Amino acid sequence: MFNDDNYVFGDQNVQVPAHLNFGKFLLDRLRRHKDEVALELGDTREKLTYKEFTQHAVNMSVALTKLGVGRGDIVAVGSEKRNEFVPTVLAIVFTGATYTPYDLKSGRAALKHKISLTRPKYFVCSNHFWNTYSDILKSFDCIEKFVTLDDGTESVISIRTLVTDDADVNKFEPVQVQGQTDIAFILYSSGTTGMPKGVQLTHLNCILNSLPDDFSDESLKTAFLFGEWYHNYDTFMTYKFLLLGRKIVYINEAEPVTFLKTARDCDVNIAFIVPSFVCYLSKAKEAEKCNLDSLKIIYSRSSPLHDKTIQEVKSRFPKLKNILQGYGMTEAGELTSESWGTKGPKSGSVGMASPGITLKVVDPETRKTLGPKQRGEICLRGPVFMKGYIGVPPSHYIDEDGFFKTGDLGYYDEDKYFYIVERIKEIIVYDGYKIAPLELETILQLHPGVKEAGVVGKPVPVYGEEPSAFIVKQHGVDVTEQELIDYVSTEVPPFMQLRGGVRFIEEMPRNPRGKIIRQRLREMLE
Repeated sequence: MFNDDNYVFGDQNVQVPAHLNFGKFLLDRLRRHKDEVALELGDTREKLTYKEFTQHAVNMSVALTKLGVGRGDIVAVGSEKRNEFVPTVLAIVFTGATYTPYDLKSGRAALKHKISLTRPKYFVCSNHFWNTYSDILKSFDCIEKFVTLDDGTESVISIRTLVTDDADVNKFEPVQVQGQTDIAFILYSSGTTGMPKGVQLTHLNCILNSLPDDFSDESLKTAFLFGEWYHNYDTFMTYKFLLLGRKIVYINEAEPVTFLKTARDCDVNIAFIVPSFVCYLSKAKEAEKCNLDSLKIIYSRSSPLHDKTIQEVKSRFPKLKNILQGYGMTEAGELTSESWGTKGPKSGSVGMASPGITLKVVDPETRKTLGPKQRGEICLRGPVFMKGYIGVPPSHYIDEDGFFKTGDLGYYDEDKYFYIVERIKEIIVYDGYKIAPLELETILQLHPGVKEAGVVGKPVPVYGEEPSAFIVKQHGVDVTEQELIDYVSTEVPPFMQLRGGVRFIEEMPRNPRGKIIRQRLREMLE
């Protein structure tokens, strides 16, 4: 087997512990810290120290083991955001079982689908989650025992009654696992092309996704993230900073104003946010007035930022050193990041290949491997890649060379920095020309009257699809449809103009990771 000259490699000499046990990997680091704050809920300032965090995880793991939880079992967790959430996850991993999360806000149909996929044997939940979905949970006979993080009921055992004494944290040892094959986590794909798929991540996958070397700068003492611990982004960024012994701050509701207040009050040094929040920082008057002098780095993922947006944010917040971008997915964690970039951030780039990964760009039709500055589908392979989807044969998503087909259109430059153009399935075809909605959205969001922009293709006879824009107006700014059509026409070639018109909406439909749900926009066109 031979590598192609156009393959792009991340660092292939990554050091991981010989035991390949994700739980032990974390526990060995957690035990080094005591009274430092591990987690803080920004809304209430409620804190959990590393000592309390580790004790909770070990105590709960011992209790779950006594309950019968062990290697080969699947344990689901359903809860609102709270400080106990992350140590509960580790408690499950310590037992050798597989953890899978269910989002309180996912809705009934998605919850039923996910439980049907994973068929958990045990279910750990909050009373809020139980009161919201107990009828669904009780309808699945695969779930043998329910455990609550709160006070128990007739149907649900309280973990508090199972934990009688503090276990000896220093003598405790997680159950041994086969790290390359045993599944530590089952997370879920975003579901932008249908119902979510179950993504199986081994202990080795989780270790590689958590390596914290790119954020080892000791001045980054406090990290902000949304606390969406059922998603890859927040999950593994949390573990990176726990491994470093830093403080992680999160909030209940992902609202820009709450983020501003929390970043200011908690002296946040690095913020892991999404592009819509970065655009907010570039335009909102209340953002400009907020003292964010502690903030050194903003990290953004899910879609690329325009260079003008980055420069505007930097001019508003002169103490900000960098706005970094990354490209990731549930199936493989972070494929690329500017935090790994050898030449610093580059305009429009999502950085260089992450450790342990191999990338290639191929022609979507011929599957020929392409070189620098040639657009094609990004594909990946390596030990960071998932074990597989539940119930989906690998032949459906792996090519003949063993690469995963991401469905993302992009390219890399001569320095091996990657650039994302669009999801292949989202490309608009007008009169034979291919148009990336993301390019038009980025241009529209530079207009002072635009808070958010989403673009889809409007089906028309003969020409195929016309670009159509959906706009959420910036508060207090009046802007018309024709003004935006004219604005775009000065920025793009004729085939990219907004021939499908502009529609104003109150709220942009997004998934929990901030990505626009374009199917909803298409439905609005009908």
